[in-house]
Amino acid sequence: MQRVSKEYKNSMKELLRGQSYMMVSFGLVNQEAMANAAVEGNNFTYFSKQSNLFGRKLDGTAYATLEQDFTKVDGSMFFLPRETSHCAYYDTGLIGDRLINEWDEAKYELFIELNVLATDIKGLTVNFGEVYPVDFDIITSSGQVVEIRGNDTGEFVTEEVLRNTTYVKFRFYSMKNPDSRLRVYTIQLGFGLTYYNDDIMDSSFVSYVSPICADVPQIDFSVKLQNYDQYFNVDNPNSAINFIETGQEMYVWYGYRPHEDSEIEWFQSAKLLCSEWESDDYTATIKCRDLFRSMDDEYYKGQYRQEGITLYDLAVLVFEDAGIEEYYIDPYLKKLKTRNPMPRVRHKEALQIIANAGRCILTQNPFGVPQIKSSFMPEYWFTTNGETEYSNVANIKSNEPKQEYSSYALDYARVDKWMYNLPENHEGGLYIGYVSSYQSGADGYFETNPVLTITQETQFKYYGFKIRFGSMLPAEFKVSTYNNGDLVEEYFYDDSDISRITTIIQEFKYFDVMKVEFIKTKNPYNRIVVDYFSFGDITDFTMERKDMMTSPKSIKQELVKRVDISCYSYNESKNGLETIVSEEVNAVSGDMVIYYLGNASYGFQATFDGSESNVQILEDGSFFLKVLFKKSGKAQFEVAAYKYAIAEQYATKSLNNRGKVVTWGNPLVGDMEMAKDLSEWIGEYYNAGIEYEYDSRGNPEMEANDVIYQENAYVEDMKVRVYRHTTNFNGSISGKVVARRVSYNSA
Repeated sequence: MQRVSKEYKNSMKELLRGQSYMMVSFGLVNQEAMANAAVEGNNFTYFSKQSNLFGRKLDGTAYATLEQDFTKVDGSMFFLPRETSHCAYYDTGLIGDRLINEWDEAKYELFIELNVLATDIKGLTVNFGEVYPVDFDIITSSGQVVEIRGNDTGEFVTEEVLRNTTYVKFRFYSMKNPDSRLRVYTIQLGFGLTYYNDDIMDSSFVSYVSPICADVPQIDFSVKLQNYDQYFNVDNPNSAINFIETGQEMYVWYGYRPHEDSEIEWFQSAKLLCSEWESDDYTATIKCRDLFRSMDDEYYKGQYRQEGITLYDLAVLVFEDAGIEEYYIDPYLKKLKTRNPMPRVRHKEALQIIANAGRCILTQNPFGVPQIKSSFMPEYWFTTNGETEYSNVANIKSNEPKQEYSSYALDYARVDKWMYNLPENHEGGLYIGYVSSYQSGADGYFETNPVLTITQETQFKYYGFKIRFGSMLPAEFKVSTYNNGDLVEEYFYDDSDISRITTIIQEFKYFDVMKVEFIKTKNPYNRIVVDYFSFGDITDFTMERKDMMTSPKSIKQELVKRVDISCYSYNESKNGLETIVSEEVNAVSGDMVIYYLGNASYGFQATFDGSESNVQILEDGSFFLKVLFKKSGKAQFEVAAYKYAIAEQYATKSLNNRGKVVTWGNPLVGDMEMAKDLSEWIGEYYNAGIEYEYDSRGNPEMEANDVIYQENAYVEDMKVRVYRHTTNFNGSISGKVVARRVSYNSA
């Protein structure tokens, strides 16, 4: 679920909603040229870095230099190290070696070699920064000259088509500040297009995520745009549609104005890749899809490891082999190991297998980053920075009433059956919660603040929490959340928020550690006493009947008797060496060849023309062999190896007395503990057994795999998991939901 304001949530529930908005943006970028382009020449400063301009992300780093109206003294710039210091310089982009007005007749030129065959480029986008050129020319290898005069922006954009060119050359004449160097922070060989409500005729956004990662997630998006002035006509030589390429990025945003006097609340829904496009005289339709659809290359480097490898490290290997640089893997997967090799599958399927083995889901976040995130309710436990001898912080997880020992703290002791005198040895068998060892002073503040730390086995998010305090209350406390050691959020609560049973209604982002730090007590000379702590719900969204445009169609799934999870153990071969490759090869000395294997094998021995010396094994895995031929000629090539003997056993989860049996095989599951956890997780999914399908008023903030409440005449507070979600837009929002009942304590 996208994080939106309370005003947004409340307004979407009203009978008459506010105005909905949509925005799509995409770049007409020549991707081949972007991948190969290079800046040539040597007319740059010693601290210039011109090799990273194409596709670079700005970080705002800059060096202070003595140029006209350039240096700032607000702490945003760095002092430049001496040239003789031989230190590493920050990447501050391309910087010319002289002031522009020092070049006189020669003029300063910037030469970009595209390193591709002559090509057309639709537009340019260049970030020059705050001190930008005013007058300059753009020159191509075909002799085309584009004159730019009176430029008044640091982010220069032109839609001019540069035709049949192998290079782009800039010639600069003047700058905004005359005594300035040229600076270039980023260059994009193309330009961006952005369209809003008036241009978007209609669109469809469909996202799907399997709750148990049974298959690869999918996002399909289609948008139909107005074709003003035949801008998207194929026959128009300047048409934008001729410069759209497969794989170009498209950003999809939705917006909503809760009330007439409100600002539009925007959120990014997806970053997708263009896949198809077409146009006629009136409309242009562009279709996009998720990143996973392009991950079709095979991962064949699976390796049996006696010492094991964590699922986290295995996922890193797959992402790296697929060429994906930005990704997120749940740190929980560092706790799970497998010895078994990954079979030969496509990269996206390898990630799916890893996610399923770790009880995770594979998704793509709104910013286009693939992620593997845990999808179960994590266990959590409590620790403190100090508690009394008779305190037992572990008990606060239970809602059972707690007893207390009286003390001489101000106004603390009372006479009832729940308060007892403390034995002399401070040992007792009472059911006590958390009692801090630190006591507040005369002003109610602590010298050392008591801290209650809640650690989860993996990251999760909640909508608030509940604390039941003992006889005395705190007056102030702070809540801090962390994820993988990094601070996520901090919130402060004071006397107005605190009662004996304190319920905090707050949407917390994903975290794995929460720290509740008590700052002050209501009465002086008191300790912190906590009887009970529990997290709030995992959702605050309810799909009510008034939000549904059709009656929900209920689909009862076939009853499942039990779930059997296969557990695979790899053992040494009992059959000895077997020939797994035998073919006549016409080899050339120095050739390197990869052979792919159907069965997991080890202990490879290769011969060519009857000799091991004629061929060398460079690299091998359970399903591949990379060899180097050392002899030329046509001869027999053979590989012998041992095939792993694979034993199979089952972890079983019984669900019902009758029904079908679901057998689930994940090749990475080689440990019965992992198999049992997986059987519980998958068993919970099949035990639900009821799905719902209906049209809705549309909620673009909803995402596939969200757990929500769904109003039902017979089941109170019924939770469902949305696994397929559709958002349609044609000036207004509508949607469709396909969900499965959640009948278990799971995420």
